[in-house]
Amino acid sequence: MVGTTKREVSLPAALGATIPAILALITASLMGLPLQIPFLLGIFLAGVVGRRCGYRWPEIEQAALQGMGQCCFALLIVILIGATIGIWIAAGIIPTFIYYGLQWLSPRFFLAEACLLTFLMALATGSDAGAFGTIGMALLAIGYGLGIPVPITAGAVTTGGIAGHIVSPLSDLSAMAISANGGSLPELVKLFARRVVPALVISMLFYGVYGIFQTGKTNDLATTGLLTELEKLFVISPLLFTPVVLLFLLIILRVPLVPALGINLLLSAAISMLFQRVNFRDVIRFMSNGYTVPAGNQLAAMLNKGGIIGFGNIIELILLASAWATVLQHIGVLELLLGKLANVKLLRGRICATGTLLGVLMSILTCAIIPAVLVPSLWLKERYKEAGYGPEHLSRDLVEGSFAVAALVPWTNLNFIVLGTLGVGAFQTTPYNIFSWLIVIFGFVAGLRRPSRSGSKY
Repeated sequence: MVGTTKREVSLPAALGATIPAILALITASLMGLPLQIPFLLGIFLAGVVGRRCGYRWPEIEQAALQGMGQCCFALLIVILIGATIGIWIAAGIIPTFIYYGLQWLSPRFFLAEACLLTFLMALATGSDAGAFGTIGMALLAIGYGLGIPVPITAGAVTTGGIAGHIVSPLSDLSAMAISANGGSLPELVKLFARRVVPALVISMLFYGVYGIFQTGKTNDLATTGLLTELEKLFVISPLLFTPVVLLFLLIILRVPLVPALGINLLLSAAISMLFQRVNFRDVIRFMSNGYTVPAGNQLAAMLNKGGIIGFGNIIELILLASAWATVLQHIGVLELLLGKLANVKLLRGRICATGTLLGVLMSILTCAIIPAVLVPSLWLKERYKEAGYGPEHLSRDLVEGSFAVAALVPWTNLNFIVLGTLGVGAFQTTPYNIFSWLIVIFGFVAGLRRPSRSGSKY
């Protein structure tokens, strides 16, 4: 069979492969509809454009399958987190967090404390997903019990998790960026801290001010009722924090996240059987289907969560988003859009602003942070060098731009994880996710004010 000659994709074709799908994703998000169909539309349109450019259907299908394969590790983490949430509730770990949190945490400072605690968890583990699915979920339930609106609590938790993940020396994202672009990890962490720390402090001040105006809106009788219900359903004890302590120790000992979560699941299952008298059949059920509070109980909104099956929708979305992004990359759409954006007059001679903006664009188009960093890196690496900047600056600009905007866009893998663990999506948390807005603004404005060091046109 004679091979078909491939040709470069044109700008109208590239826009045709992306704009309708993005509009469909925005519409579905605003209407609260599932995102699977808009993603399928995006894959189909990208396939049609690829076919018109000379790519064979089997080649396009293979690209989509390759994209799905690349996200398998992320899916494994999602599955383990789903199981962890289910068994942590059944074992009384999350209820114990809620029980003590309702008594110890003040509504006035709760949001700032929630942001800080999630930041520390993500900083220690190098994982925002792990922070959201453990302490983040407990903090969300505590905020609910204190009468604080769920979206702003989720915004504070998301802020802390993202900030901690970015600056954590244990972050797989930082290691990947250094591997792709070169440079020093300690230097990269220092560069991250220069923007992350001020943005985090400003965010916590915002949550503190908001908390002051929320003071007095809580119902002490309702809180007492929640504590009573928790005591009826679960054995509450500080000993139940053992799996949490173990998880921290495993991470400190540099045990990879997957085996650390696996060991934690085994210990949590044993604790659920020992303290809460859960039988083996129910242990499997809670890990698979999530925990369910008896009907009519006021704790249902707080504790009916978790389970691998409950994350099925999230897994589907991650697979479809990865497939769409890989097809767009394979047929040359992403490279074309990169070049067009970088040649915008405002960005000429301002390579750092270009890097931040490309990270933002790629995060929106690829729906994931890793390709949003890797794809522009291939194109920007030499340009940063010619402009007099080290590889750490390239990694910093791409990671911050892609990571921050991923929390604000409803169709990114990061948002799917937030939605699965916290039950709140991007459109609800965006007004309160101050950190992400600040990081993008800081990066772009600093890039515009910082011309190329070597006189390069980049």
